[in-house]
Amino acid sequence: MLLDTGAHVSVLPKILITDTISIPDAAHAQRHVKVFGGEEVVLDGPILLDIVICGVHIVHPFFYVDAEIPAIGGYDLLRAAHIIIDTESAEVWSKHPGVVNQSSIPENVFVAVPSPFLPEGTMPS
Repeated sequence: MLLDTGAHVSVLPKILITDTISIPDAAHAQRHVKVFGGEEVVLDGPILLDIVICGVHIVHPFFYVDAEIPAIGGYDLLRAAHIIIDTESAEVWSKHPGVVNQSSIPENVFVAVPSPFLPEGTMPS
C-alpha cells in the first residue's frame, strides 16, 4: 500500500475489492476528486473494510476506482490508525492506543524501504 499524505481519502483498485467480495453496481455513491495535475477522477464508494495496519485492527472506509492504481492509504487512514512515518529510518508504525507495546511488537513496522541511492544491503546512519 502506498501511504499518501496528500490524498484525503483511501482508494483501492476495484479489481482488488471485486476479487474478494461482490459489489452491487448501484450500491454506492460517487465522489469527484482532483488528482495531482488537476485532473478530476470519479471514485465509487466508500465501502467499509476490516483491516489490520501496523498492529491496529480497524474498520475503515475505502473508495475504489476501475483503474490500475496501487492501493492508496490516504490521510484519513493515517489519522484513524495513528500512523507515524519515520522518514529517517524509513519505517512506519502506529501510536494507536490499541497497540499495547510498540517496542516489543515487530509487526507494528509496516514497511522498511532501503534507499535506492545506497548500495544494496546498507542503511543510512
